[in-house]
Amino acid sequence: MKSILAILRLPSARIVVAGALFFVFIAWVAVIWQIRADHSIAMQSALRENRSRVVAFEQYVRRTLEMADLATQYLGERYGGQIDQGDSSEPRLITLPSYFSPMITGAEIADRNGNIRFTTKQRGPVNVRDKRVFRELHDAPGVARAISNPSEPEGSQVAVLLIARSWRDARGDFAGALAVDIPTDRFVDFNAGLQYRPDDLISIISLRGMTLARREGQTVSWGQDLKGKAVMLQQFAHPNGEYWAPSAIDGKRRLFSHERLSTYPIFVTSGIGEDDIFGPARQRATWFLSLASALTLVVAALLALYFRHVHNYQQAQHRFDVIRDEFAHSARVASLSEMAGGLAHELNQPLAAASNFLTVGEFMLKNDGPRETIQVQLHQARSQITRAGEIIRRIRDYLAKGDADLRIEPIDDVIDDAIELARGAKVAPSARITYSGVQPPAHALIDRVQIQQVLVNLIRNAEDAMASLPPDQRSIRITCSVASEDFLRISIEDSGPGIPDAVFDKFNMPFISTKAAQGLGIGLSICRSIIEVHGGELKAENLRRGALVSFTIPRDPTLRAVA
Repeated sequence: MKSILAILRLPSARIVVAGALFFVFIAWVAVIWQIRADHSIAMQSALRENRSRVVAFEQYVRRTLEMADLATQYLGERYGGQIDQGDSSEPRLITLPSYFSPMITGAEIADRNGNIRFTTKQRGPVNVRDKRVFRELHDAPGVARAISNPSEPEGSQVAVLLIARSWRDARGDFAGALAVDIPTDRFVDFNAGLQYRPDDLISIISLRGMTLARREGQTVSWGQDLKGKAVMLQQFAHPNGEYWAPSAIDGKRRLFSHERLSTYPIFVTSGIGEDDIFGPARQRATWFLSLASALTLVVAALLALYFRHVHNYQQAQHRFDVIRDEFAHSARVASLSEMAGGLAHELNQPLAAASNFLTVGEFMLKNDGPRETIQVQLHQARSQITRAGEIIRRIRDYLAKGDADLRIEPIDDVIDDAIELARGAKVAPSARITYSGVQPPAHALIDRVQIQQVLVNLIRNAEDAMASLPPDQRSIRITCSVASEDFLRISIEDSGPGIPDAVFDKFNMPFISTKAAQGLGIGLSICRSIIEVHGGELKAENLRRGALVSFTIPRDPTLRAVA
């Protein structure tokens, strides 16, 4: 693996590898595109086939039900006026005209009380008052038609469906029910003689969730309970549409199309098996993938020969890398020497503050001071020690990887915390510090601890610059404003005598100090490095009274994108 990486550092090797990868990429893109195109064509063809089939099937079922309507209309015209006449204890045997055969196999007429008054079957007294179909027609004036669940008459191996309609007298009151029998297999005897595929499916389903008739391949069935299944959920959501789902009966995944009938509470479905739709496309995809794999293996073999040919160059490049790493190590050692002074310089503040808090706490402990106050002092000391550890970790990380742990932070909170840190560590014990934030409140992409270190250091410098002034004249004003679309500007302004000209001219040079002979310039150097890592810049200027040091930091990129 190392040898391969070394070879890839050569420009010529990159061109060769890029060309080979591009060739392989184009080959695979062409294969994948062809596979997707075949898949899409197969899908569109299946959609058209299924939609045409379900529309034709819906028309077939509609015509069958229209024939049932004609039969019940015939029964009404022929026998409707005689429903309430004669003896109700024995039904009268009737016959249907031959033109209703073989679709309709029987007929029955019941009076308003559910007694069968006319029938095509030889049977004794029968009352259907408790049957669901009769109750629907009797109890719901707005229901003119109804269809039963499949039932298997005695001595028959084929279930029948009862297609019924209400019969009303001259006043519009319910006077009885007219019904005809249609075998379930007649409903799915659609496209007779057509060779169905094993997974082809057509079915008639009531809106109650009962399968009235179902054909899967050449197998006819009925009576399956589908309440709560995907087919019913899809039907109520989209009465006429398509969807992919496993069948609720056999679990096979199919493309389904369905159509709801307007005259009866039923809908028809047509399904095509996933394997039947995509089987041929998958076979072609196997050939395409095999071809692309073979081309990939040939290119890989050629690349292997090329890598072996430049093995000697790889060894030379490896030696070069070793020499380069040694040089980089020397540079890191030199950087560590510079940062060691910065550690001591920056750690002096929290450690000195922690020592002060512990001294006060010890004094109060000896003099029986309030327990709560002592706890506050110890908590403050612990916070400063924790901060010292955090400073060590941040500077160590900065030395190791050269960048900051950037996160989106509310800039007002960051500056407020820095001011509190400066006050708590006695960085600016006598100056009055004020802060004016940007409106509306802004967020920045920064390393919170590093930016606070910059602020604390600049606040300390401002306090030192005002050492010659009376305490009541020492003020530090911190402001935050929008510098540009991408940056915020933070400014620290003091009321001191300003930056000396000799220092101001060299402000951007490393290790320059604003403290005359007492400063090493390490603090400003660290501040400048931190700001540069954040992509900003550090500037200074003298005012009519005092000095102003400012730096920029990046704004929250999310908010910039929204703006």
